[in-house]
Parts: sequence; C-alpha cells; structure tokens
Amino acid sequence: MKVKWAHKAKIDYVDTLSYWKDRNGSTLYPQKIDTAVLKLEKEIAANPYFLAKYNNNLNLYRRSLMRGKYYLYYHIDEYNGVITIARFRSAHQIPL
Repeated sequence: MKVKWAHKAKIDYVDTLSYWKDRNGSTLYPQKIDTAVLKLEKEIAANPYFLAKYNNNLNLYRRSLMRGKYYLYYHIDEYNGVITIARFRSAHQIPL
C-alpha cells in the first residue's frame, strides 16, 4: 500500500523535529525520530494492521514508535490502496 501524510500530520511532525533540534542544539535526536518514522512507514505499508490499535472514536489506527514515545494515527483505504497518516503525536501530549 502507498503511505501519504495529511497536512496536519506533516505540521505536527516538523514541529516536533524542530522542537528537539532547538532544545538540544543538535540534530541527532530529530534524526533518530526520523529514522524510526521511516521504518514504521515501511512496516505500515507492508502490513497496516500488525500491532495497530483501532480507536473507534477517531476511526483511526494507532502505532507507537520509539518505545511508546510517539504515535502515528492513520486511516486505511483498502479500496484505493492508500494509508493516510492523519496525526503524529508525542505520548506526552493530551490524547486526541
């Protein structure tokens, strides 16, 4: 399946990377997040239901990365073969 990012998810993701770059004065941690996200994107594309938790209220699946520090929320459109990442969230943020 093809994976694409919703506009809000991209903004959340870039904001998170920028926050950690500014806070740490280094790109090492943002690079670690980016590597984990790319790996998870490949896993989701290959098997979107594996280890995913479904949220009935949001109608989205959720996968964690970096030992539960971050979450990707996504929608699966099997008819068109597209997975849309709707949100990128820190586990420390108020839940959706």
